[in-house]
Amino acid sequence: MASKSVILDHYSTKYFLSVRYMNFALPQKGYKTILLFLTILSWVLLTAYGMIEQYLLIHGHQVFQQNLPIWIKGLLFNAFLLCTFFTIRRIDVQKDDNEDFYGFLWKAFGSSIISVSFSLMLIIFISVASSYLLEHTLLYNFIYHVDFGLFVGFLLTAYHKWKHLITYQANKFMRTLMKTYEYTLFFTLFFHFFGFEFFDPYSQIILLFLILMTFVLSVNIRWIAHLNFNHKIRSIGLLLIILAVQVYFLFDFLHYYDLSKGKIPAQTVENLVFELQNSKFFIATFIFTGTYSITSALLLLFNLPTSSVFEKKIGELASFQKLSESLLSGDNEKEVYKVLLESAIQTLHADAAWLEIWNTQRDFITKDISRDKAIELKKVIYEKGLDRSKPRKYSAMQLFEKEYEEQTYQSVLSLPLIANKSYLGSLVLLKEVDNAFDNVVMTTLTSFVTQASLAIYNFRLITTAVETQRYQNELKIAHRVQESLLPNIIDVGNQFEICVKAGSADEVGGDYYDYFQVAPNRFAVIIADVAGNGTSAAFYMAQMKGIFHSLVRLDLSPDLFMEYANNALSSCLEPRLFITATYLIIDTEKRKIYSSRAGHCPTLYYNAREEKADFLDEKGIGLGIIRNGTYGKHAQVSIFDYEEGDIFFLYTDGINEARHPVSKEEYGYERIRNFVEENAHCNVAQIAELVIDDIYQFIEGDALHDDYTVMVMRFD
Repeated sequence: MASKSVILDHYSTKYFLSVRYMNFALPQKGYKTILLFLTILSWVLLTAYGMIEQYLLIHGHQVFQQNLPIWIKGLLFNAFLLCTFFTIRRIDVQKDDNEDFYGFLWKAFGSSIISVSFSLMLIIFISVASSYLLEHTLLYNFIYHVDFGLFVGFLLTAYHKWKHLITYQANKFMRTLMKTYEYTLFFTLFFHFFGFEFFDPYSQIILLFLILMTFVLSVNIRWIAHLNFNHKIRSIGLLLIILAVQVYFLFDFLHYYDLSKGKIPAQTVENLVFELQNSKFFIATFIFTGTYSITSALLLLFNLPTSSVFEKKIGELASFQKLSESLLSGDNEKEVYKVLLESAIQTLHADAAWLEIWNTQRDFITKDISRDKAIELKKVIYEKGLDRSKPRKYSAMQLFEKEYEEQTYQSVLSLPLIANKSYLGSLVLLKEVDNAFDNVVMTTLTSFVTQASLAIYNFRLITTAVETQRYQNELKIAHRVQESLLPNIIDVGNQFEICVKAGSADEVGGDYYDYFQVAPNRFAVIIADVAGNGTSAAFYMAQMKGIFHSLVRLDLSPDLFMEYANNALSSCLEPRLFITATYLIIDTEKRKIYSSRAGHCPTLYYNAREEKADFLDEKGIGLGIIRNGTYGKHAQVSIFDYEEGDIFFLYTDGINEARHPVSKEEYGYERIRNFVEENAHCNVAQIAELVIDDIYQFIEGDALHDDYTVMVMRFD
């Protein structure tokens, strides 16, 4: 695993570096201060120009005022907008990188509250001193420019926040569209040099183009999935308040316009206010921020019914993983049984339970139920034909028929403890309410009980091995157990060809591979490698198998699979350990492969049409390295189309890091690429066997010092 640290360090860059594509390379020190100064200066100059115009109108200098070049006002207007735009963006660059998505909404909310608070103060002042202001229009003009500055600050802050959310995990098309939108928006500033209504027919076409892009951009709301239920409810409230502030400013400036036109002498109002309703920049930005606020609020609202259920299931997965970790902390077999029983009750909030162990003592452990009552209930279950090999749930009506209403416990869940085809006992959970155990809970708990059974089984094996002091026998048993965890035959029908060859440096190893048919035309395939080798790596390989079979049934996208697997592994892996993996979803109907890589060796893709092999450029960090809940920011999904005859060649680092005994040269990626290109005409089994032979020839018959696995797939 020597090269893995290099691979992981290379891909440890934060995701913000990939989504903030529109940040120019600007000097850090003092730049924000300069921009802020220019923003204030441009506002002062714009306000001064407006007041000079107003002064000339009031004192009868209309001819001189009318001869002022209109482009000067447009220049000052645009200068203020651009300075404000880049000042706010600069602040975002420095502060937003450490905020979560809920923090983004809070920041936009804070900006809106500050802006509307000061604006309301100005409105109250205007209402109280309306008579005075109508006689002193210069002061009215100044107040208008202050309110205008507040509106611009609010609108552009919301624009930057929404742009940041839109570009999160955006594909190339969305990023290009966002860049096109912003450049087009900047182009509309050109019209301000000639008056707001100049080139009106052409500007209307540009505005329509901006609106169409707004609707397309508004559908990219992937950040919603990262909010929990409470945050989603609060986010809806924040978005509605932000939207209300936006509506307030709309009516506020319409009020300014109507007030000036209706109550101030006509010869003094010609240039008192900006006709923002004719500015394509403001119309487009207003529609952009408003549309995204509405779309986000609606999608959050529609997402609420499933959000709590999904969070509950994820919480159960985490609890079950803690249960598995608790099992391993037991000092003896009976303590493990006790931990299993108590943890299962706490996880499912069961009212009572018992654990029956099939050993020489036939242990029968109860919790919150008397032994006699548990034995009586067990006899009733046996009389109903309990299938010991399968999990079953019962209702009191099924067990007691007419007398069910008199029973304390209305729901019963029985789970067998089976490992390596050996029946170890059964775990029975009881609840006082009817239909308390749904199928999803039963399926998930079954997977982790299976994992717990394996832990118990391995505990017994290890205990037996220590007592008899026969380490080799224990390793052989563990080797057979591990082989039983890996699929002997990968049956995908005639969808595509697949072959796996694997070996361990010791009796047991840390390489893992598996598959699962998610749907008739969708297959999940995984290859993973635990850091190190030997018994500890083999144990965590078993953990990985339990996590794979628990999560794969949820039909998650590869990036979410990696995120949840990392969360589960973070609580059980030793601090120094991690697991690399590549997870694929193969859709044979669409002929696409959805891939996510967690620090694993890069996949080699052979293009049959071009007769060329290349390593796929995928980023990702090993599972268990990041344990602070932020792993999802580093998980990515890559989508590949395949054609007939194409080959996917996956492997662990025991292949590329195989060393020549004398020169210490590694087998390396280039040899792998050349080998596949030269032997692409062979079937997948031959390719897998030949590459192993080629490696042993390269190391001149020396022993491999790391576990190795080769997985070859050819698509029909």
